[in-house]
Amino acid sequence: LLETGIATPQQIAYIKPATQCEKPTLISKFCRSRNIQSMPIGPVVYFSGFTRSFLNGKQPSSNVLLDKIFAAVKKISQGKKYVIVDGVGYPAVGSITGTSNAQIAAKLNVPVVLVGGKGVGNAVDSTNLNTAYFNSFGVSVLGSIFNKLPEEGYYSRVKCKEAVESYYNQFKPNHRIYGFIPEIKELVGANKKPSAPSSEERAPGKQTNKQLKASDDVRMTKSEAAVAEILIKLFMKFVDVESIVQDAKPTVFSDDNDEGKDASPLTSEKALVKDQQDEGKQDIVSRDEIEEIARCEGGSGG
Repeated sequence: LLETGIATPQQIAYIKPATQCEKPTLISKFCRSRNIQSMPIGPVVYFSGFTRSFLNGKQPSSNVLLDKIFAAVKKISQGKKYVIVDGVGYPAVGSITGTSNAQIAAKLNVPVVLVGGKGVGNAVDSTNLNTAYFNSFGVSVLGSIFNKLPEEGYYSRVKCKEAVESYYNQFKPNHRIYGFIPEIKELVGANKKPSAPSSEERAPGKQTNKQLKASDDVRMTKSEAAVAEILIKLFMKFVDVESIVQDAKPTVFSDDNDEGKDASPLTSEKALVKDQQDEGKQDIVSRDEIEEIARCEGGSGG
């Protein structure tokens, strides 16, 4: 958006409304380095023990969690022209608490662009599966970007592009294909490298064991900025950004939507987005308590 001149940093916002990873990422550092308003750690965090605590009625209901997400996105969108809402994992992640990517998209009434993988059969099959899940919640999937394709061999980017586009042109012409991004060795593992300390951490003589989070003031190092520049150039060359912007219809966050709609069309899942029985009579257990219990029992994920 910045490189094409479609928008300025002040017109853009980024939010990851639900997440499990809280460490600084390249995107969170990029936003801070470019002065883009961002919320890399949203209202819902799948910390260790969260889902079991939810099932035991010790967390807010699905409706409350979705309302918090809606409020956060609405707030960060104020005065912005474009808001990138980043999903977590595959479409169904978070479904156990009624806050899957699809349920969040339905709550926000926003369309989705999928990021697929390399190959032909698996790329198409996975995309169809993911699209079907979003569609089951009434969410529109605009199209796909396919990522990390090798430049040589039987599964090269050019050959896969020809085959995948042939499938969608023949059988699903309404599903837009926005691009095929080649795999670049400089980008392998780029998001897994240790994060540089924040400004506060760099204070002279200060020593701390604090684990940095994406919400901390952590900005790109020179090497990370170089990686980001490579990624931006790849997008400019291989992804039709302007078509994505044109296809994405404006979303209006009205007060009427604050009530929220049922983000699940499935009877078995509707119970998740309704208030839990006697929720008001139960105490919400703190994150520290839940994580300590999970740690003692050998838990590591949400």
